[in-house]
Amino acid sequence: MSGLPSSHSFQTPKEYYASVTNDSSLQEKFHDIDDEAHFRAYLGHLQDAKTQNFVLDFGNDDAWCAVDLQEEDIALLLRSAKPRFFGTRWINIWAPEQQKDLIKTITSYYGVSERLQGMMCTDPVARPPQFTTSFVNSAHDRKIERSHRASRSNDLEEAHALKDLADPDEIQAAASFRGLTFSHVTNQIWHFCSVDYGPRYTCIGYNSLYVVPNVEFPNGQDLPNGRRLWSWLILCDDGTVISMQENPYPGVSAPSEWELKSVLGIVRRNVQIIFSGVSLRHSAQSESDSLVTIRVRPSHGGGPDQASIKQEDGPSLVFYYIFDDWVSSYALVARREHQYGVLLDRLREDMLSKPVVGLVNELHWLGRRLAVLKRLYQSYELIMMRILQRQRLLRDEAKSSRPPLPIGPMFGETEVVDLRQPALQSSLCLPSNPDISVGVQLSSPAVARFERLLDRIKLYCLSEIDTCLTEKESLTFLNFNLIALKDSQAVEKLTRITILLAKVTILFLPVSLMTAYFSTELQNVKGVYTINQYWISFGVIMFLSIALLTLFGYLSDTVEGKTIYQSLFGTFVRSSKDKISHRKETPDPINLRR
Repeated sequence: MSGLPSSHSFQTPKEYYASVTNDSSLQEKFHDIDDEAHFRAYLGHLQDAKTQNFVLDFGNDDAWCAVDLQEEDIALLLRSAKPRFFGTRWINIWAPEQQKDLIKTITSYYGVSERLQGMMCTDPVARPPQFTTSFVNSAHDRKIERSHRASRSNDLEEAHALKDLADPDEIQAAASFRGLTFSHVTNQIWHFCSVDYGPRYTCIGYNSLYVVPNVEFPNGQDLPNGRRLWSWLILCDDGTVISMQENPYPGVSAPSEWELKSVLGIVRRNVQIIFSGVSLRHSAQSESDSLVTIRVRPSHGGGPDQASIKQEDGPSLVFYYIFDDWVSSYALVARREHQYGVLLDRLREDMLSKPVVGLVNELHWLGRRLAVLKRLYQSYELIMMRILQRQRLLRDEAKSSRPPLPIGPMFGETEVVDLRQPALQSSLCLPSNPDISVGVQLSSPAVARFERLLDRIKLYCLSEIDTCLTEKESLTFLNFNLIALKDSQAVEKLTRITILLAKVTILFLPVSLMTAYFSTELQNVKGVYTINQYWISFGVIMFLSIALLTLFGYLSDTVEGKTIYQSLFGTFVRSSKDKISHRKETPDPINLRR
């Protein structure tokens, strides 16, 4: 398609990039992603950890991309007039702390405030390295050493923390908390978000949580498992979309090649899906893939849905789809990555089998993680509500900015004109210097998608988290009730054993008294009774004792066999029946083979 002129201009994309600068290096960096070879090559660049940025220009007929552009190249592109056949320009930046000059050049061109520029260029918080099992012994020794130093280092009067700092500015910064950066805020407050507007841009910032299979990211007991990354998203008035994403591995410590590949595959998944949807060479392989297939550009030979996508809708749709990371945001609903429902089911089974107080501690930390996740989704809800409110305001301002109808003579009075007519007309018109509205107006399809996403966040994500929190509270009460029931069963069992021992004692008490009577050395007693008389008396007294104890048990409701627990004999009989029935239900493999 590069050789044919666009339907919007007689200039080709190659001629446009050649006209930006006299040097041919910029022209050689851009390639047509509608070509199969170039499309596959750029997909490989998106998965490469060394790729820091890319610029994608596309319209209805053309889509050209370049990776790892320098600051001078992007400055030239911004200063040159964008041709009409490129309705959208997407600038994506990874690891912003390594491209501060590039970010300042782009944001300064669109009038972004210095405060926002400083926040975008803030160095991320260095993450501690993840120790494996080979470092367990050394970590244990360091823990012992830290325990000896804790008493002295926590002494506020000695101020050991300030003594370690030699520079007076560092001491003042540590004492006044000036060392707190924007990265510390986003790392400590996961639900922190930012929505800012300017005459030429709309900027949002938010945290995203990515769960990578078979890769653990321990964030502590009170935070969900996964990699948290801060993202910036800017929509400009000339159809440019700027996206930035925090470096998942800042600092000098680097993960293994397998871990880095797995993490980047999840973190950059949404960008790859949108990038693939721009190219005409990508199509859904099956009906299941159509759910994550994104189209921001009409394809040739498409149906009525493709015809409804207009070129001027491209920037707004790219802005929306970058924010709406479908797979990462809605994995909670499918219980595929965030296994909170599975964890609650396991805790319930543990409670029913053996309720202990330790399970309440696990429920407590689970509730803390769910609360953090709930606030994270509430921050998304807040961003969308503010965007939709701003869009309504911009649309109202656009309607009110239409020129008013001229006020002329009424009822056919064409000759006589009131002298107060100019003053009346000027009073009804808008002010000559109206306030400049801030923010960029989204297209109607993007606004409709934001409204739909807001409903989905409320209906699926927040409601699912509320359900898990309610179930967590019910399980907490269930655990305490089961513990109380277990204690009452133990007390009842002990009471019945005590009653049984008392009955046995009472049962042999008359016999003991009788035996003592037969063994006394009294006259007319010793040598008078025979052994048969003794056993007859023993049987009669034993029978009367058993009858009286049974009658007493029925009258006092203390007869054995009515306890909540089962006896050993009953347990043995029940387990034997279960095993026999299980053997009957299980088919013989030999018969199956036959």
